[in-house]
Amino acid sequence: MSFIISGKTRTTVLFVLGILLALFQLFGPIYLTGLLDIQFRAIHVAFGLTIAFLNFPFGRKRTDDAPTGSIAIADVAIIVLLIAANANAFLKAMDIYTGMTGAGTLDLALGAALIVIVLESARRTVGIAIPIMVFLLLGYIVAGSSFPGIWKLRGIDLEYVANSLYYSPLGIYGSVTGMSATFISMFIVFGSLLSATGGGKTFIDIALALTGRYVGGPAKAAVVSSALFGSISGSAVANVMVTGTYTIPLMKKLGYRPEFAGAVEAIASSGGGITPPIMSITAFMMAEFLNISYFYIIGYALLPCLLYYTGVFSGVHFRTVRMGIRKLPEEDIPKWRDILTFERLAGLLVPTGILLWLIGIGQPLQLAGFYACLSALGVFFLLGLRKRDLKGTLRLIIDALAEGGRDVASIVPILVSVSMVVNLIGLTGIAPKISGVILQVGGTNMYFSLMIATIVPFLLGTSLPTVPTYVLSVSILVPPLLKLGVDPVAAHFFFIYWAILGGVTPPTCTAAVAAAGIAKADWVKTGFFAVKLGAVAFILPYFFALNPALVGRAPIVDALMHRATAFSRAIAIAYGLFSHRNGPVTNAAICVAFFIGGLMLLFPQNVVSVIGLGIVATAWLIDRKLILAAPVPLNNDIDRRS
Repeated sequence: MSFIISGKTRTTVLFVLGILLALFQLFGPIYLTGLLDIQFRAIHVAFGLTIAFLNFPFGRKRTDDAPTGSIAIADVAIIVLLIAANANAFLKAMDIYTGMTGAGTLDLALGAALIVIVLESARRTVGIAIPIMVFLLLGYIVAGSSFPGIWKLRGIDLEYVANSLYYSPLGIYGSVTGMSATFISMFIVFGSLLSATGGGKTFIDIALALTGRYVGGPAKAAVVSSALFGSISGSAVANVMVTGTYTIPLMKKLGYRPEFAGAVEAIASSGGGITPPIMSITAFMMAEFLNISYFYIIGYALLPCLLYYTGVFSGVHFRTVRMGIRKLPEEDIPKWRDILTFERLAGLLVPTGILLWLIGIGQPLQLAGFYACLSALGVFFLLGLRKRDLKGTLRLIIDALAEGGRDVASIVPILVSVSMVVNLIGLTGIAPKISGVILQVGGTNMYFSLMIATIVPFLLGTSLPTVPTYVLSVSILVPPLLKLGVDPVAAHFFFIYWAILGGVTPPTCTAAVAAAGIAKADWVKTGFFAVKLGAVAFILPYFFALNPALVGRAPIVDALMHRATAFSRAIAIAYGLFSHRNGPVTNAAICVAFFIGGLMLLFPQNVVSVIGLGIVATAWLIDRKLILAAPVPLNNDIDRRS
């Protein structure tokens, strides 16, 4: 393969294009309102995919750390064709909307080329999962007329499919791409600006100051810092790379196995997908899907987020106690006076406060995100003036914008290809067919139907990031759950939970792989350890669907009662899973009792909950009596045999 652009030149071009894309996504939704939706989205697609191809050139593996290497002639040709196809859509946007003239031969040729280019960009960015889904759906369109029963599909012309995917306000330029081009990209830039203020290190120091003096301080700090940083990053892998580079070495220093240290960071970082206010962008998408205020989504997400981290934190604590890990040395614990300074807190609190205030008073997401970004830039300049280092501040801003633009470009291929998949799902009518199968197989049995519905997000989550897994799952599976009586908000949280858990679930487990790299551990073992520590999180989605009070969707008395007792339930389950000590069979029986009792406490039926409370209380009394009578010595080797 011939190369025409050197690696050094490519790095410079990526830097400049990243800045330009970040500025476009920051100011475009506010000041380019005269453009038609398709025109704005066409610029977004062309910009984002161009950077994606430069960032993942021919021959570069997705696992490569740095964007090095040259650009092949083939990639340049792809970029030229990409720009031409989007320029064509931009110029003919009005015709596309009105349908006054159909797509010509050139339009269809450019559309077919763009479809292939989008799929290739998705393949280079996240692997073959999305292209395979598209080809399966296209195969179904071609061969569906010969399928039996409900799966039989009326004939659909491939020219019509290409027309729908390209020469229409659906498909490539559909609603998911619209979300990507507006508030999703803006909030990615916002997260990059916050991170540039040193937010990751501040969160780590806060977490260590809170937990460092207790047993297993570094592991607990990893949980707390990942929750805090995840609230603005929303990316499990980014979370691991920022907080894990500090917490994982500390955990290993105190005696944690490398696999365990990586697992703690991986499962903790994955929770960023449900941690307000950003929630891996899913919060904004959920607000759009449900047509409710983003502020309400934050409120609904609060308890699921806290339950997730309560389960993980409790699992880490009980496991650490079993292992006999010592406390963190005093000299390694940050001092509050060094953390609570204007320089360290202003860049986090001011922009986030402005964002939440604007959303709270009912401002559109784009406008709230825009002013939040401007306030972050303002804080940058104030800090620069305070330090008398405007040159360094300007460089920091430019670097943050470049990073934000590249982060936007990394999500564009995914969301544009997902927009295509959503369109194909609509064309084939496969969603109601799958819904019918779930209702037919599961019948009126809520438990069985939920288990069937888990299959799709579980499989998607092992190969796709949170956002596409969530979008595709809700597109297909929310309707049958609603027919079974599941609350709409609870149904969406059901799929968000499963989407984020894919980051720690083998065989791909991207968050676990990233953490294992830092820990210098076996990534498969790290993934399985992460699944163990996240066991409570794997259980909770079912109870959101069964008991909407856990997401705040119930009469006020029921919601308050369940919220007040929810944490004890998660802790009881974690105790049953992780507290078992070597010794008599009684110890195992007590753990089983805690686990079963904790599960029963989660059920909405009062009788079942009361029985569960009785089981947990009895198990706790017996456990206390056994410990007081004959304390079991801690054993550092237990975890090595597990």
